[in-house]
Amino acid sequence: MTLCDGHKLFREGLNQLFQNSEIDFYFKAVLKDKLYIDPIQLGIEPDHKLTIKEEIAIKESLLKLISKKPLQYVTGKAHFRELILKVDRRVLIPRPETEEIVGWILDDFKNINNKLRIIDMGTGSGCIGISLAKEQSFFSVFALDKDKEILDLTAENAKINGVRIKCIRKDIYKIKSFQLKIDVIVSNPPYVMISEQNQMKLNVLDYEPHQAIFVSNSDPLVFYRLILEFAARNLNPNGYIYFEINPLLLDDLKSLITPFSYTVLERLDIFGKVRMLRLQKN
Repeated sequence: MTLCDGHKLFREGLNQLFQNSEIDFYFKAVLKDKLYIDPIQLGIEPDHKLTIKEEIAIKESLLKLISKKPLQYVTGKAHFRELILKVDRRVLIPRPETEEIVGWILDDFKNINNKLRIIDMGTGSGCIGISLAKEQSFFSVFALDKDKEILDLTAENAKINGVRIKCIRKDIYKIKSFQLKIDVIVSNPPYVMISEQNQMKLNVLDYEPHQAIFVSNSDPLVFYRLILEFAARNLNPNGYIYFEINPLLLDDLKSLITPFSYTVLERLDIFGKVRMLRLQKN
């Protein structure tokens, strides 16, 4: 099989699911992130002969995409700001909206000249914390999650991207006795209500970890409440909290925040929805 043959195979296999431009994107991503072949080779050397191993990888990737497995799980990699992250079904695939909250924090602290301690609560792949550590050298980053397997992946991603962060294995439900004085808290916790499942795409429902996405309808703000309680004990004076949120829960979340005495600022995502909040301790 040549590169051109592989490209043709992708177009034939996926033409009922995607536009040609999307298929070409997927094929080039497989070449780059799974086979380590520069996609430019497709244009300049379409008759390049693939090895048997590469041919098998292309065919296996195609079958996974036909079954609607997310591209990032097919290649095992996700691109996030300046990072290349290893991802698998242990963790949520990083979203563009989450890149925006990282950008907000970096903008707010671009002129600092002293160390600040930041904790990424529910870190998953580490996309938030690792980006912050990589792009702002004055950030000292802690990454918290409850599962060793997840934190192993977080630590691996930090190493891949050449940054140092401190991984903390803690269950957010059991952090009442956990003490860590901190300047900034950031979290993209599970916030999609179970009742919203029927609006989700099948590739998300079938492959991504539900515990990183969904919360019960009866207590959908549980993680925000626990983080606010942690902040009440540990956030330094004039400290900040950055939340990614469910726009449907905005009013309820603002009511939850009110007794904790913060100045709240909202920010829209690329789709024009209130997706982020910044809280400054009064």
